[in-house]
Amino acid sequence: MTYFIEAARQLMSSEGIQELSIRGIAEISGYNSATLYNYFEDLQHLTLFASMSYLRDYVSALSGNLKPPMSSLERYRLIYETFDHFAFRSPEIFYNMFFGRQRSKLPEVTVQYYTLFPDELKEHSPAVRKMLLQGDMYLRDKPIVEELVRDGFVKPENAAYLAAIVPRLNQTYLHELANGECIDPEEQHRRFIAAFDYLLETAK
Repeated sequence: MTYFIEAARQLMSSEGIQELSIRGIAEISGYNSATLYNYFEDLQHLTLFASMSYLRDYVSALSGNLKPPMSSLERYRLIYETFDHFAFRSPEIFYNMFFGRQRSKLPEVTVQYYTLFPDELKEHSPAVRKMLLQGDMYLRDKPIVEELVRDGFVKPENAAYLAAIVPRLNQTYLHELANGECIDPEEQHRRFIAAFDYLLETAK
């Protein structure tokens, strides 16, 4: 598995995610393409494993920026600001991870990935390792929005709408970057945050 993941990672870095192919990965890994299917469901499944190295910087930044004294509102905003800082600069890879066909497998793949590459897990603090292996470092709006309601930042009747709209809005902005409809990640981030703040203000 590690040979295939490293080969996919190498191709992704040099040629881009759109140029990944079973044949190309097999050639670099030194194994035939039929062997690949003994370990991965398809190309997208393997791509998810290869993308984990891109997630590492996001996880490190998020864990370093989240501080206990922060309010739930500050934490919610920071999660999206941090995610977009990295996702909007590698939009195709992050879109595939969080919104692609194999997105539901991301927590499971995370555990498998760090079993294969345990040295990468050592880079994180014990608390972050636990969060990673439990799948708690990803965009999960509903629990945070429930906190916003408890803390008085969002009306209960608006919670479900906010939890549904914000991730879909973020997905749209990321999709535009991935498809080349927008080429400026900073401008795209400003546009998203403006809409994000408007939705939070409306949900009060």
